[in-house]
Amino acid sequence: MNITSKVIEIYRKYYICPHCLGRCFALLGTATTNLDRGYSLLLSITMENHDLYLSRDKDNENVAIDNLRILAENANFLPSQKVLENEGIEYNLIKVMKKCYLCNDLFLNLQPHVDKAKESVINREFESILVGSRPDSSILNREDIFKAEFNLLNSESFKGHFNRAVGKKISSELNVPAVFKYPDLTFLFSLSFENFSVEINIRSIFIAGRYNKLIRGIPQTRWICKTCQGKGCDLCNNSGKMYKTSVEELISPEFIYRSIASGSKFHGAGREDIDVRMLGNGRPFILELENPMIRSLELNKILKRVNKKNSRKVKIFDLRYSNKKEVINIKTKSEISKKTYKVLVEASKNLSFNKFRFNQKISDLKSQLENQKISQRTPNRVSHRRADKIREKTIYEIEGRFLKPQLFEFIIKTQGGTYIKELIHGDNGRTIPSFSEIFNNPLSVLELDVIGTEE
Repeated sequence: MNITSKVIEIYRKYYICPHCLGRCFALLGTATTNLDRGYSLLLSITMENHDLYLSRDKDNENVAIDNLRILAENANFLPSQKVLENEGIEYNLIKVMKKCYLCNDLFLNLQPHVDKAKESVINREFESILVGSRPDSSILNREDIFKAEFNLLNSESFKGHFNRAVGKKISSELNVPAVFKYPDLTFLFSLSFENFSVEINIRSIFIAGRYNKLIRGIPQTRWICKTCQGKGCDLCNNSGKMYKTSVEELISPEFIYRSIASGSKFHGAGREDIDVRMLGNGRPFILELENPMIRSLELNKILKRVNKKNSRKVKIFDLRYSNKKEVINIKTKSEISKKTYKVLVEASKNLSFNKFRFNQKISDLKSQLENQKISQRTPNRVSHRRADKIREKTIYEIEGRFLKPQLFEFIIKTQGGTYIKELIHGDNGRTIPSFSEIFNNPLSVLELDVIGTEE
């Protein structure tokens, strides 16, 4: 069955609008729209049958009249109606009032969809859009059955047609491009034959930077109370948190305020313990701002406000725009990066070290640990929230300084993710080997600082 025959057979049984007719053959021909394609098909078939009628071939005359009547009555095609009128051939107008079988005349007036989308983004800042849709199952099922009935192998989906047509109109009226990769806004239409709704998905803003934590006693991110799960209880003084503040809570409010975002997520390249300072060149982080109204931020001004407000607590620097892909990368890199620590260590009081003996132990540490792997079973202190497994980590460099007979300072460069406290005291044999094992003396960590990171 050729295209002309298929079109005639379609309109013998159904009325569909020119938009949907064009969609039935959308993969044939390029550089046009479904409306133009559908109208061209109807016009060419009208011309073909008008020519056939004018040939006065009795065998074909009745076929031509029948086809012209189908297009005039069932397709409501004005040129076919005019041909019949000019030739003095009657046709029935009663059937003209039908709505499109496939779209219920949706494609004849897309402006309500465009207007609704525009209303939903008033006062929002964005530079690109994308349109998606969720047609009701009744729309999709009807179209699938229709395609199968007429063996339409070169058709486009209802979704693809709608998304493109509405996307072009919204793009034009908002004067922003429609893009497939990383749009600032995505309009998602829920469609049925009777009505529709639209919701917007707003791409988060990602701000990368580095931070110093200048004080001890605060976690990297907000720590929800385990007892009340953030609702507030006696244990957390009704704050919902185990700690009053965090690096995240000190940094993020200014960004949220300036972008008019609904909230944020803090992504760090690893994390330091609550009682550990993050010094030196800082720890990489990415702040994800959710549902922002404003996307163009003055990062330098925000940096200055954050640092001024949190003087002696937290410092941020090297701010720049980032993306979701980099969030994944910094999580991965944190495990293979190199980190340098400064540790203040105390030996047990039942055995004192002089400087000479200490230097001997430093030599032992270097020979047994430098550029070697250690095995660390998940520490007892975090075993309640982390999988119990053995991790192998590389120790790169160790330097030591004798302060007092029982007080030492170490500078240690290790692979990211190494448990430094356990490297010192051994965690009852869960880290092998440890400084305590090599010193043959129990050692404990008094202070720990991260003083450098290398990606």
